[in-house]
Amino acid sequence: MGAKPLILKSWSEDFNLYNKVLKTIPLWVSFLSFPLNCWGRMTLSRIASGLRSPLYADECTSNTSRISYARVLIEMDISKELPKSIKIQDPAGKKFEQLVEYDWVPKYCKKCLMAGHDCNGEQERVGVAKRNMQGEQQQ
Repeated sequence: MGAKPLILKSWSEDFNLYNKVLKTIPLWVSFLSFPLNCWGRMTLSRIASGLRSPLYADECTSNTSRISYARVLIEMDISKELPKSIKIQDPAGKKFEQLVEYDWVPKYCKKCLMAGHDCNGEQERVGVAKRNMQGEQQQ
């Protein structure tokens, strides 16, 4: 009921809530149809590093109890567009494009430079709602 993610950051003496822009957020990233020859800890870490800073893999990925996809928690910069794929080279030297899927992507407002909402998206929804109301009033 009303499940919302909770993001914790380490506190420091110079932390200022009003100046702190939350742009780097840990996101669960899934590598779909992940090749078997890339399942080593170091290989997976290098691939995840191509997106940003990997924190750790989920238990099923670490234990290779699920091999249909790999899932890694990666700190991502949400102020930039998140990649849908990554170009990688497997241990055998073969190059290919690996699809990337995110469990959750937070909204980021490029106008306010804040996570949690999107002013442009809100303005678009308000504009559509107003047009719909005007259309109903005219009828």
